[in-house]
Amino acid sequence: MSSYGLGHLTNLPDEDNQIARALGISYHPRWVLIRADGTEERGSGAIPGSIVTDALTPG
Repeated sequence: MSSYGLGHLTNLPDEDNQIARALGISYHPRWVLIRADGTEERGSGAIPGSIVTDALTPG
């Protein structure tokens, strides 16, 4: 993460890539946001703040 300048982001330790494989992530930097209802959004690079805000807004 630090080599991509993303060390400031919270990320899951996945030293053997089990989580990445399970989520279909084959390169970095990638992100997957899994909402409380089970729907997913995916992208590359930094996750847009608007997506995080929307995911955390009740309703």
